[in-house]
Amino acid sequence: MKNSFNTFLYIALFYFSLLLVVSSCKKYEIAQPLPTIEGTEWVLYSGRAYVENLDNGELKYYDHFGSNRTTSNLDIFGGSSTDIDILTQYQTSWYFIDDNFILDNTVYYTYTSMGSGGNTQYTIIGVPPFGSSRNIGISEFNSDMLTVIVYESNESYNGVNYHYFSTLTFIKNGTSCSNCVSATFEGYSYGGILDNVVESTIDFEGSQWIITRYDEGLTPYYPQDTLTFLSKVAYTINGGSGNTYSLSNITGNNMSNLTLYDCSTLGGNYSGSLSLSFIEAGEINNITMNGIFGTNGSVQVWMEEL
Repeated sequence: MKNSFNTFLYIALFYFSLLLVVSSCKKYEIAQPLPTIEGTEWVLYSGRAYVENLDNGELKYYDHFGSNRTTSNLDIFGGSSTDIDILTQYQTSWYFIDDNFILDNTVYYTYTSMGSGGNTQYTIIGVPPFGSSRNIGISEFNSDMLTVIVYESNESYNGVNYHYFSTLTFIKNGTSCSNCVSATFEGYSYGGILDNVVESTIDFEGSQWIITRYDEGLTPYYPQDTLTFLSKVAYTINGGSGNTYSLSNITGNNMSNLTLYDCSTLGGNYSGSLSLSFIEAGEINNITMNGIFGTNGSVQVWMEEL
């Protein structure tokens, strides 16, 4: 009985020792760092704008750049004056490092991020004129090329409502690429080189206008609210928080299209056409402004420049 127990003990010790040897030989994989766009200077190579006509459902995409076009703008209708929205092919550069976003090696913003690796979503904060933000999503990414989705927006132009966004493709600074163009999104047909980034020959920047009257149906209202146009895209009402607007030329005549977003005086988002002579005279009389992007109906508006 004693010999049997000793034999069992020796066998148990043998297998235990063998288990220790096998365990000591086991290979453990060391987690590799996830790929990141941070710490690399990216230079703009190409870009596309994807445009949905919300009135008829038409889907088109356009190239930001072409053989005779090396500058563009993320605001494809009004043309934004904000530096991060202005694009120059082969010159615009982005650099993310330690929560700092550096534009063209000269302009600094801060950013936040969510996610990891190629699935990281970035938000550039503190963008003028009101300290707004730009959301940036990664579409394609490898060690030498980066494509992002940026500037998703709704806008009314020439009385038509649009939804649009851009994809920008960058290459690593110091490298070259013969055809670094991302795949197109399904359902969009090609519309050519983007050539309708329009900046009005007359703008409201630096001026003040009073909404003296507006008619909703047969009912007139006399708000006397003051609109201060801080830039080509931003305005305030009675010195309050900032809102955005657009003023763009209508091709083929002397008319412009004015869109006021989040106009509390009128009660929403409104867009309408007006003669350039009204702007030059400092008096806008009885123009029709139609509700857009969830605002119903229309109003007749009178405004005077201070």
